[in-house]
Amino acid sequence: MRAANAVMCVLVCLFLDISVTAVLYVHGTEWDRFISDTMNFDISCSFLDVWALVALRFCVLFGAMIGVCLNTTLGPVRLKASQSCVSATCLAMVIYAIVKMLLYSETQNFPQDLWFWTLFTWTCVSSLAMCLLWHLLSCVTVQPQLFAYSAAGIDEAKEHLLAADDQESDGAKNNVSSGATIGRLLVLSKPDAGLLAAAFFFLLVAVIGETFIPFFVGKVIDGMVIQKKTSNFSGVIFVMALIGIVSASSAGARGGLFTLSFARLNVRIRGLLFKSLLQQDIAFFDCNHTGDITSRLTSDTTVVSNMISQNLNVFSRNLIKCVGVCVFMFTLSWKLTVVTLLGFPVIMMVSKFYGKYYKGLSKQVQDALGQANNIAEETMSSMKTVRSFATEQIELNHYNEKLHNVYNLNKKEALAYTYYTWSSRFVAISVQVAILYYGGYLVVSGHITGGDLISFIIYELELGDSLESIGSVYTGLMQGVGAAEKVFEYMNHQPSVPNNGTLAPEKLTGEVTFRNVSFAYPTRPDTQILKNVSFTLRPGEVTALVGASGSGKSSCVQLMENFYNPQTGEILLDDRPVHEYDHQYLHSQVVLVGQEPVLFARSIRNNISYGLQECSLNLIVRASRMANAHGFITELKNGYNTESGEKGTQLSGGQKQRVAIARALVRHPRVLLLDEATSALDAESEYNVQQALFKVKQHCTILIVAHRLSTVEKAQKIIVLDKGAVAEQGTHEELMKKGNLYFKLVQHQILGLETGIEDDSTVLNHSHTTVYRCVPVNGHSSDSDKEL
Repeated sequence: MRAANAVMCVLVCLFLDISVTAVLYVHGTEWDRFISDTMNFDISCSFLDVWALVALRFCVLFGAMIGVCLNTTLGPVRLKASQSCVSATCLAMVIYAIVKMLLYSETQNFPQDLWFWTLFTWTCVSSLAMCLLWHLLSCVTVQPQLFAYSAAGIDEAKEHLLAADDQESDGAKNNVSSGATIGRLLVLSKPDAGLLAAAFFFLLVAVIGETFIPFFVGKVIDGMVIQKKTSNFSGVIFVMALIGIVSASSAGARGGLFTLSFARLNVRIRGLLFKSLLQQDIAFFDCNHTGDITSRLTSDTTVVSNMISQNLNVFSRNLIKCVGVCVFMFTLSWKLTVVTLLGFPVIMMVSKFYGKYYKGLSKQVQDALGQANNIAEETMSSMKTVRSFATEQIELNHYNEKLHNVYNLNKKEALAYTYYTWSSRFVAISVQVAILYYGGYLVVSGHITGGDLISFIIYELELGDSLESIGSVYTGLMQGVGAAEKVFEYMNHQPSVPNNGTLAPEKLTGEVTFRNVSFAYPTRPDTQILKNVSFTLRPGEVTALVGASGSGKSSCVQLMENFYNPQTGEILLDDRPVHEYDHQYLHSQVVLVGQEPVLFARSIRNNISYGLQECSLNLIVRASRMANAHGFITELKNGYNTESGEKGTQLSGGQKQRVAIARALVRHPRVLLLDEATSALDAESEYNVQQALFKVKQHCTILIVAHRLSTVEKAQKIIVLDKGAVAEQGTHEELMKKGNLYFKLVQHQILGLETGIEDDSTVLNHSHTTVYRCVPVNGHSSDSDKEL
């Protein structure tokens, strides 16, 4: 809004406020009331102080208006920053008007004084309008100034405006996201609607019973003190006891049903989150640490179910109880009820600010815990590496550092809770003192009985407890919402490589084609791994990928597995893009064995048949023989039923590779990808595996990423990659005759040169080595293994 429009609106409202209040104050014509009230002021029946509220509103708004007119750059920013203080001032004006109404109610003219009721209503309305006008001035659009400001001042103003806008937008987003998160949790609870309905029914019965008990307590006291007859209160006590039994039984049923309902919700959320995680692309796991993901799946889901279930139960109970208590309080004494409710908006305002602040802290705590869990998980899973480098103390220091961050955030939470408790308890004590003083006056004046006052005090204490519980529940709900937002963030994440293909032909030849493929990893989008790569893998052939470390060999393999999408170009399987194939079908036909295969904490038999619905022991043994794994497996105590340990830690590196190769061969794939799959094998084991693979090639396409010349030179085609591009391709003999990059790589290894092949920096990164076995003898490898 433009400054002129906002100023005009404020001026009109100020003139209207002064005029209406003045007319109502003088009852239309009695202008000498100003003088009489000044000379003989009585707080219970004089309204000069109400007129003073007009002067206060005028000074506040007029000062704000002048500030905006003089400085439309920083003025609105400062008004927006002080919005909370103005809201508190407006609330104080309304509370004072209510107190004034209670004092005036003791006079004889109170019930029939239409002028007072109109003035009281106008004072409350104009006080609330003050907040709206202040907000209107804070939204004034920045305009060129009439005064000269330095460039630094203008920049500072822009920074303040941007910060204020960001804070306001973040607050709006938080409110929207909190409502949406709670709504989604309710949708997820829909299957348990019957249990929740029964829980709310028992909750209603329990709360109604609890609400009646203080009322009967007052009746019993009146019967004892005033009438002093047992017959007057024995029946009331019997009814009260019966209601208490029914209420207690309903409360137990309520708690059990709520606990059961949200235990089911916890299971449902965990299942949906785990399902969503399994559908994510590989890039998602590259960007997110395992510890963070585990924290979401375990800690955050537990926080969601516990906080939401416990706090929703308590919130519903106390909210219904507040309504019932207020009804009984109004029937006992509407004046004391008004005094009690004066503290309600103050507590709500404090709870609002505290809950908003605590929600932000809760998110930070969850993030810090996720980082700590990530360090712990990474350390525990790599304990051999940690022990071999004697870095236990370093890892402990890292973990303690993250825990210290969590502790600092917990200190902020504790400090915020302390301030919240102080403010809320101070308001509660002030209200209780006012009730005792004013209630005693009403008893003495004969407006209520002593029993009614005691009942009212009990109700007031219960209302205070309920309001305090609602305030703490709001904090707990915000903590649960903060955790739920993180869970839903993972559940809502859409994979960049969706597994939504449908192609599943009955026959697949296994021809793979790279057509002008360029690729960069999502975590490193500025680093081009592959550059316009094109080649073809044909069925019945063994193709080898050769190149220095970082040339893109493993990236080609991962693209064939449809782990990532290329930036340009396409990968075809039988002339169809790989992403068009059904996920289950594609990975039953295209199988990968990596250099460091991962085995699960299951038996060797279950690891080999992993993912297969039906796989006989004969097929497993046959695949194990081809992978040269049957011998060492049968030597184990439990044979194929031997447990592999977590990630296969009970087996050596070579044994894990052979089990992984058997796991691939048992599927009879049409495309077999071996990425350094025999790097940990000894010469004899590698030779046996090679012989088996060359027999299998008649039925499938084989791609080998190898660093051993004995494997490479037997391939029907060798593709040499250099810095992400195809440098040359052909057979071993053809490439050696050309004398280019492949020839230089081989010569470099055979001769063991330490210096200068020309352009050696483009040929090989010396910090990474590749192993070739140079000369096969009688089908076996020689001992002249060199490192590339």
